[in-house]
Amino acid sequence: MTRPKGPHGDAGDGGDGADGGVPRPRDGHGRPTATIAEGHEAIADAATRGRPGGESAQPRNDPKLGKHDEQTVAEIEKARNQIAPKLQQMADDAWDHVDQNKDAILAQEGYQRRREKLLERGYPEETVDLILERTALGTEAHTQFARSIDAEAQNMLPPETGFRLRTEVGYDAQGVETSRQKDQDFRPDVILERQYEDAATGDLDWEVAHAYDLKTGLKTGIEPGWANKVQDKLDLGRPPEEIRPTQRPLSVD
Repeated sequence: MTRPKGPHGDAGDGGDGADGGVPRPRDGHGRPTATIAEGHEAIADAATRGRPGGESAQPRNDPKLGKHDEQTVAEIEKARNQIAPKLQQMADDAWDHVDQNKDAILAQEGYQRRREKLLERGYPEETVDLILERTALGTEAHTQFARSIDAEAQNMLPPETGFRLRTEVGYDAQGVETSRQKDQDFRPDVILERQYEDAATGDLDWEVAHAYDLKTGLKTGIEPGWANKVQDKLDLGRPPEEIRPTQRPLSVD
């Protein structure tokens, strides 16, 4: 059970699209070149080399301390820094997947039914195809991203660190976790949680320490109102952090 203080944008809330973007470098066989992947590895290696002791420098949460205790805040930052390169790589890989499989994704029965309904309402075919592509690719990128994190979460933050990652967790308007979609007011793409000790019972439980939102649209980032709500209701030290595929930089126009 997660502590009842404890967000979702994009394909659901953030209005991300699939138009334009920066293609990821590829070799002669259509595969991504090593440039981005090597960049992620270099960042991770440099971070490890820069921390004395390598593995011993893993984040270590103390559940007896409060979330906003100075030591806890420092360990949360360690956890964020440790997983940052991997989260970015997963976001890039998720967009690669939808980019390479766009035709097959759009041909899925559910998306084709949606296309027919929009056409029946009188929308121009060009507009319908644009709406469908933006919606479908954003949704599928989020799905791939979440699957990757779910598969690697314990390797990214081993249990002994006292931290964990979860995806697509919904909360009501008071910041209480709920699995009932009709009661969900906001839902993050990813949350970083820490263990804490309940002062009354001495039991260990989990609370949200940081939140992330994957954005794939070229025109919008995280909405300030949504970010403020998430930070306030989940009692976070920082606003939700945006993760964006390298291939999808936010337009400055």
